[in-house]
Amino acid sequence: VCGTAAGQPIFIAATEQSLTSLCQLVSGRVCVWSCEHCSHLFGEPLPDTGKFYASEYKILLDHDDEDQIYTATDGKIVYRTEHQVSVLIDLVPLQAQARLLDYGCAKAAVPRRLRAMRSDLKLHLFDVSDMYRVHWDRLVPSDQTAVHETPANWLASFDVVTSFFALEHIPDLNKTLTHIHSLVADGGIFYGIVPDTFGNVADFIVIDHVNHFTLASLHLLLSGAGFGDIVVNPSRHRGALVFRARKGGAPSAIAAVEELREKSKGIAQYWSDIAANIRAAEASSTKQSAIYGSGFYGAFILSSLQQPERVVCFIDQSPFQQGKCPFGKPVTSLADFSDEIGYIYVGLNPVIARATMREMSVLSRAGRTLHFLDGLAP
Repeated sequence: VCGTAAGQPIFIAATEQSLTSLCQLVSGRVCVWSCEHCSHLFGEPLPDTGKFYASEYKILLDHDDEDQIYTATDGKIVYRTEHQVSVLIDLVPLQAQARLLDYGCAKAAVPRRLRAMRSDLKLHLFDVSDMYRVHWDRLVPSDQTAVHETPANWLASFDVVTSFFALEHIPDLNKTLTHIHSLVADGGIFYGIVPDTFGNVADFIVIDHVNHFTLASLHLLLSGAGFGDIVVNPSRHRGALVFRARKGGAPSAIAAVEELREKSKGIAQYWSDIAANIRAAEASSTKQSAIYGSGFYGAFILSSLQQPERVVCFIDQSPFQQGKCPFGKPVTSLADFSDEIGYIYVGLNPVIARATMREMSVLSRAGRTLHFLDGLAP
């Protein structure tokens, strides 16, 4: 982000196999560096980044409405796209007939939901892969879409450019931010969401997330590209940083980096210890086991076990996950999993894991053990 030369990594994974953000197991060792100047955390790009995102990174492609759960409380599920749109509308004034570009849009889940609420918006889509076109074609005309390069008539034309969980994947951030700045109209808004490593520690070891942003490094990236009136909020989306910046806006202060660097070292130590913690838990139990959560945390637990064959299934509340069979393990609902399973690894963000499990009385009955990433339940 700031151009400072990297020193030694603060984290080197113990294994040569790693997980992507889509829970694909790939060859490669995760290494993470921490910049002493701006506190940005970063890793090495995948060997062929362009090919990976053009043809192999297939996120939620089975159905237009396929999504990930953001919260599930008292039987009510809120999906991630629903929450993202709600926060966007709350933080960004979308004027009538506003021109909006979703940058790195994948299958355009956010624009699709926006269109249902605001048919007046002039929606445009950009990505580095054309495998999403079947979804785009049901939403906007083809001249409002672009792959790899943007048309000349898009320059300085958008009232709002959005980016949802895309910047963490991009090796050359400064080049990308220069491109985005060129597309925003004078006085227009660049708005987006990136993972917050301190709010979702799994981000730290995702091999295709080459960037792990801090409050300071994200602010520096935006200001260096020419944006002002920068606001970065770590509380509007769990485990993520929500940002808003204006082209031509006034400069604003950047967060201090010392505390952020120390927190980064703490996460590095956390992941250095956690795989051994999981294997120790495995060795302590002879019961049939399952993993609650079939996302990244659940996949990490399974990949860390010495005897993954002892795991009967994943348990997940998402209807989009139920019926799938990742890593050869069926994904079942709460209602359908076997009562004979006596040991459950909790594959959830530690920030919400215990609160979520307290609501799952069927999982925490007497005689059944819950194992959290940071140890046994109290």
